[in-house]
Amino acid sequence: MDKSLFDIERYQKPKSGATSARSAAIELFVKRLNDSRKAGGYKPLGASFYASKMSHIATDELHFHYKQCEQSKNFSSLWWYMNCPKKK
Repeated sequence: MDKSLFDIERYQKPKSGATSARSAAIELFVKRLNDSRKAGGYKPLGASFYASKMSHIATDELHFHYKQCEQSKNFSSLWWYMNCPKKK
């Protein structure tokens, strides 16, 4: 019998829902930002919300943007400041 017919790995859930390099990079932001939202008592936001707010950032620069937020004192506040500026 063919082993591939009984391979259990075919039926396991994928570890990540990312289908591209951009969605994989955005998943890092989603996890980090939603963890801080849950800790503050807020509902988590969807990945599409974060992706739309970061649409002005090129895919190549998302990793740099993540590191920049990570090195700050408050990841979440810097992200909101850089991606959702207040209208004057």
